[in-house]
Amino acid sequence: MERVYENTARSLNSFRRFVNSIFGNRNENIITFCRTEYGTEWQWAYSTWQREGRFPNYLDRDVAA
Repeated sequence: MERVYENTARSLNSFRRFVNSIFGNRNENIITFCRTEYGTEWQWAYSTWQREGRFPNYLDRDVAA
């Protein structure tokens, strides 16, 4: 089970590096992306990015509600 967690953590770190290579580490670019992609719910997307290091999908929102 630990190996699965290690692989998942490694994949998430790779994804985070990939996104940072696109946007840079500047929060302004990530906020602009969230506003464009998520519209009025951009703050939810941005806070998910800060907290979990990934962008949410709308299924996440339905489960959380």
